[in-house]
Amino acid sequence: MGFDMEISVESIGTQIPYYLTQKSKENLVQALKSFPNFFDYYIDLYPTDILQGDGWSKLEVIRFEDGDRKEIKGIILSNSCDISVENKRDLPPKISFAPIIKLSKYAEMLVSKGFLQQKIDSRLQSIRVQQTSNMFFLPKGGKLEEDYVALLDDVHTMPFKVFEPKTREKQFTLSQVGFYLFLLKLSVHFCRFHEEIER
Repeated sequence: MGFDMEISVESIGTQIPYYLTQKSKENLVQALKSFPNFFDYYIDLYPTDILQGDGWSKLEVIRFEDGDRKEIKGIILSNSCDISVENKRDLPPKISFAPIIKLSKYAEMLVSKGFLQQKIDSRLQSIRVQQTSNMFFLPKGGKLEEDYVALLDDVHTMPFKVFEPKTREKQFTLSQVGFYLFLLKLSVHFCRFHEEIER
């Protein structure tokens, strides 16, 4: 289930990206001060652009066990520059993404596994305040009709050439604060420097 991580204004504020303007930095710090209370996760910009942290429908996954294919909602993990159509490449790019599922569905899975309600409630609260390292909480908004969670430990890829925005529907675009929180979660999940293994 991942491990619990502490996110605070101090821990995030010390890593504010250098490329932000002073005004953007101030806005980011101000938004982070309200964390984990409500802030705008989503913006109404870039409706057809394909950006890291975007939510899209109809992303195709193939089940390892039997090769079954299905279309799901997912969040783009690939760096925006790496999948930009303007960049020339030697080899055809692929898009990496993680499934997003309804938080209520995740709760139902915990019930089916025999977890006690108190444990489930505690787990859902940890997810909502972004303290679960392998999940990224996505509150209701954009085109998400209810709360969702991205499963960062369930990564899939598909060829970029088959990703045609006209055949899919963008579910959301993360705001600056939402995107930065997403990057922090990706960093902790995939690049844990203090793994305490001597190599």
